[in-house]
Amino acid sequence: ATTYQQKALDINERELGLDHPDTTKSYGDLAVFYYRLQHTELALKYVKRALYLLHLTCGPSHPNTAATYINVAMMEEGLGNIHVALRYLHKALKCNQKLLGPDHIQVCFCSQILFILVSVYFLSSHNILLR
Repeated sequence: ATTYQQKALDINERELGLDHPDTTKSYGDLAVFYYRLQHTELALKYVKRALYLLHLTCGPSHPNTAATYINVAMMEEGLGNIHVALRYLHKALKCNQKLLGPDHIQVCFCSQILFILVSVYFLSSHNILLR
């Protein structure tokens, strides 16, 4: 299946170009596919490429960019890069607040994930200090 996903990406790049939404979506799809196969480092490579293309085509304040920030954060957290994950979640939160307003459910979701990750990070670092 990864072979077909990669072929679709190659075709989209060649035929549609890097600035086409389908090409960006192909990068994101491949990232999710690799993430589900637990190939997190490879997934991160593809999702960061999708994020780069989103910045070029849509800008940093776009709903797809905010969603991709969350995907990057999940993958970074999975690799143990908590500080990096927190940075991307904060970007997603700021982006969603700007786009959707402070009372939107997506803003609440980002805030909740950020709170949980900060809590886990604090508890794990506090636990290390107690040892």
